[in-house]
Parts: sequence; C-alpha cells; structure tokens
Amino acid sequence: MKAIEFVQSAISELHGVMIDDVKVLKQEQLAWKPAPGANPVGFLFWHYMRTADNMIQSFQGKPSIWESEKWHEKLRMDAKAQGTGFKEPEVAKVAALPLAELIAYGQRVAGAANDYLKSLDDAKLDYAPDPQRPQRTIGMMLRNFLIAHGWWHLGEIKYVKGMLGMPAAR
Repeated sequence: MKAIEFVQSAISELHGVMIDDVKVLKQEQLAWKPAPGANPVGFLFWHYMRTADNMIQSFQGKPSIWESEKWHEKLRMDAKAQGTGFKEPEVAKVAALPLAELIAYGQRVAGAANDYLKSLDDAKLDYAPDPQRPQRTIGMMLRNFLIAHGWWHLGEIKYVKGMLGMPAAR
C-alpha cells in the first residue's frame, strides 16, 4: 500500500463512520451535554467538518465550502467561525443546528475531501504549501488535522452516544 492510499482510506473511513454515527441521532441528542462546559455531539461534528473543509479547500487555493456555498447563511452562522474558542452560547447554537443540514454539509465536505485526495500521490504529501512553515507538509497536516483530530472527535462522539444509552457496536 502506498502512503497516499493509506491516507485516502483513513480519511474516507473516518468521514463515513462519523456521518453514520451522527445521522441516527435525534435533534435533542445533538445538543445534549454530559456536563456543563462539555461539547455536545452536534458541535463536535460541525467543528470537525469545518476544520476538514477549511484545510482541504485551502490546499487547493479555494474558499471553504462553508463560505462558497453559503452554508453559513443557510444556518445563520459566521462565515469564518470553525468552533475553536467558542463560548457556551456559541456551542449551544451550533449544537441546535438542524440535523439534516449538518449531515448534508458533512457529506458535501467528505465528498470534496475524497475528490481532492484522489488527485494526490505520495510525492505531493511532502509538499509544504507555506514556505514560512516547511515542516507543515500536506501529509503532516492531513495526519494531524484530519486523521488524528477527526478520530479524537469521533471518540468523543461515541462516548457521548454511550452516555445517551447508545453504545458502540461490538
């Protein structure tokens, strides 16, 4: 297996599992928090998809799908926000977004990511888009900000679902 095949497979599987885990929830389950200050599933899903959207599109010199397709307007959100540093009211607003819209956005981001990843080869994983940060190669950013970050948030989603009485399959 080539490195790019591993990356493509890991990200595609992550996106599929994350979407499948979230789409079965009811609206109130998206917003449920196990404790004050904890992140609900709706927020975790949206935040990860916004991160993936920003990264994949920036690699191609394009604005995020969130902006270019006006998802921020449809959902009455800030065009640049992606969740980092959000306070409780902002997290609650995201967690209350309609499930159908969250899933549709997630599917759009996942599809765009798959399309982009198909255009890469192993050599492109070593490309550093920002000459000021040569250590930040496409491969490193995909590993850290999509794969690791995504599986981390998926684990949180699965944990919260377990607390809701929806344990993971064995």
